[in-house]
Amino acid sequence: MRRRLVALGLGVVAACGADHAPGALDAGPVGASIAVVDGGSTVVVVDPDQGSVSFLDAASLAVKATVSVGGEPHALLAMASGAILVANYRGGEVVAVDAATHAVTARKSVCAGPYGLAASPDGSWVAVSCEWDGRVMKLDAATLAPGALASGLRRPRAVAVVGSDVWVADYVGGLVHDVHADGSVATTSLVPTSASYRPALTHMSANLTSAVSTAFGALRFAHVLENNTGDTTEAIAADYGSVTDTNPKINPAVTAMGGLEPRIYAKFDGGARVYSGPVALAAFGSQYLLVAHVSTANVAVLDTHSTDPGARSVGTYQVGAGPSGIAVDEERQVAFVDNALDQSVSRIDLSQTFGADAPVFKPAQTLVRSLPSPYSAQALAGRRFFFDATNPHVTPAGVVACASCHPSGNDDGLVWFENTPNVPFRHRRTPHLANAKTATAPFHWDGQFTAMDALVESTMTNIMGGDGLLVDTTVVQPFIDEIVQAPVLPPEDPGAVARGQALFTSAQVGCSTCHSGSYLTDDMMHVVLSPESLDPADAITQTNTPGLHGAFLFGPYFHDGRAATLNDVLADPIMGHTKGLSAGQLDDLIAYVRSL
Repeated sequence: MRRRLVALGLGVVAACGADHAPGALDAGPVGASIAVVDGGSTVVVVDPDQGSVSFLDAASLAVKATVSVGGEPHALLAMASGAILVANYRGGEVVAVDAATHAVTARKSVCAGPYGLAASPDGSWVAVSCEWDGRVMKLDAATLAPGALASGLRRPRAVAVVGSDVWVADYVGGLVHDVHADGSVATTSLVPTSASYRPALTHMSANLTSAVSTAFGALRFAHVLENNTGDTTEAIAADYGSVTDTNPKINPAVTAMGGLEPRIYAKFDGGARVYSGPVALAAFGSQYLLVAHVSTANVAVLDTHSTDPGARSVGTYQVGAGPSGIAVDEERQVAFVDNALDQSVSRIDLSQTFGADAPVFKPAQTLVRSLPSPYSAQALAGRRFFFDATNPHVTPAGVVACASCHPSGNDDGLVWFENTPNVPFRHRRTPHLANAKTATAPFHWDGQFTAMDALVESTMTNIMGGDGLLVDTTVVQPFIDEIVQAPVLPPEDPGAVARGQALFTSAQVGCSTCHSGSYLTDDMMHVVLSPESLDPADAITQTNTPGLHGAFLFGPYFHDGRAATLNDVLADPIMGHTKGLSAGQLDDLIAYVRSL
């Protein structure tokens, strides 16, 4: 049997190429946080905290070499030439590393927020998804010379090349784009148009699309379906975290292109089918998918032949903290899992018997890499808490973690309805936590909480269904202070940015009166929003001044999401000081805000 090495991971496409018959797609290899190279003898994995890549012995998982690449790498791509291409999320670069010598051989500035990597079937070029500037780039595989394929997307992450087409999924918003060779784009929503076994799914939002598989002749995307609007007659739990085998508000799903119904598979019944946070997808055998769940520290085995939601999960592997990528060596019937939150790799045995009783399997081996951390022990503990959906005192059924709405401390791009026994009906836009540093207290849109631990305690007990017993909430603020960072968009027109900054600080416009200091907030409450809102229940009379770092990426805006774009923000009647500005001045002001 021909050896098949498949690498799949967080935020990138799981493209298994033509090896998986029948009906295999003509897809090139794809990037991941982990890969198997050198004929199965070496595992390569990213180290985002350290800005490096580690080469491990596949048999012992011992580190053979660590290569500094910089820029918070989240994905790498093993090329047939022997080069390992690495996407530097914060550095805006693609870096080439020689797999044999472990030396950096080239680096190229590509775009803002490069995340996903995928090669063409013939290996001559590479597609790169650029989350922050909404583009898909095409790189020459030999020179890394970049060119644009598509633009105007909403935080694209997952990317694959099938034939001459590039498929890319927006991380937020639930849209999948088929970019044709002629530059035209066909867009499809992951929100199902029909779901016979659970019609309410057709009213939900598809979000956090993180991986796709081209195995078994179909494009399948891993994502979540979320009841964030409440626009359904379905009976659901009173909160977001205490569901027991009913209809949760947050549902992991694998959806196939071509009109097939979404495949939800988690049961939240306290057994082996509790899965939260699907972030990586891999195929093996003739019908199975592996799905890694960053918030429940496990990997589900899904049977693609099953049409019964209760029987799709046929096995579960318990792995390390924050599994974020999977690499499969099918000839040896093993898979390697990148457990990003504890910097370990698990080697799992795929030569199991899978069945509808969904047995739990232990990894054959797990080894933690001894890498120095740039962060404090408290910050690292806060990150693990933030992602964890397994603590019943935080969320009883494992449905939701803090990271479900604030992935990695970021935002999910949604306006959520909140309505539990202790929270009256209201809509609230998820904020990015880079603007929630200690110095920016008080917190929440209405400034209700003077400290982050109090906010976390309230969220845990009033929304997530937990009782908070023996839970240390004080570690969340160090995580936010040290690790969570806002996205950055390099200015396209420095002159416009300079003119916009002058307007921002001018007496005429006066934005800097409230959006002041290094965090662009005066940490005070202001009567700036009119009581009217999209829904009367959402009205608030005072608003805590939000910070503006990364604001270019955070639409829709305001507490209830009333403004879709920054243009809409400045056009809102509440922004009275901008009424006298010309169209050119408004453009300059927006250019400055986008640069923050």
